[in-house]
Amino acid sequence: MLGSSGPGEQGVEGKSYTLPKETHDFVYPVAVRREEVAAFTELIEAEANAPYVEEETEELQDVFDDVLGDAGIDASDLAEQKRQTRLAVEPVIDHWREQVGAAGDSSESTEDGTTGTDDSSSHTDTITTVYARPGTDDRLLAFTKLCKQRDDQPDDPFELPASFPDAAALLTRLRDATDSQYRAVVHTDLLE
Repeated sequence: MLGSSGPGEQGVEGKSYTLPKETHDFVYPVAVRREEVAAFTELIEAEANAPYVEEETEELQDVFDDVLGDAGIDASDLAEQKRQTRLAVEPVIDHWREQVGAAGDSSESTEDGTTGTDDSSSHTDTITTVYARPGTDDRLLAFTKLCKQRDDQPDDPFELPASFPDAAALLTRLRDATDSQYRAVVHTDLLE
């Protein structure tokens, strides 16, 4: 059962249904391509595997102390803040990867529930809808900016993967979807 019905609200003709907040949430449906989610996964892995410049905490902390004195900047805290930015997006992308099958399996489910083998053209054109909770776009944007900043720093060993444009395309589509007023209500079992 959907929930209890009542008269329409806010000028909407017909009936409204009240769904329990404990089991339902507002989301933004976002169309994504398998390779875009895979590119974001690759970006996360590249960022996780490249050591932070701030991890050389003794040398960097000495520089902070010499230049800034007692300003209270802790080099290890800076590295942890960057790590937390990545950790905030990992569960979202992992869940989306499961939904779109970006792990590279050779079969995919069709809309009618059957499974078929994909060829190279259908593999790259596979579009799936994922659900983004409010704030997801900000977390992914913050992580993408972090990666771009790290790539721009000459002393940082991090390099953007070649698939970065696909990850950026996913972020653009996500921003477009969350800028619209269209939201859906889904059961929380469908969310990360």
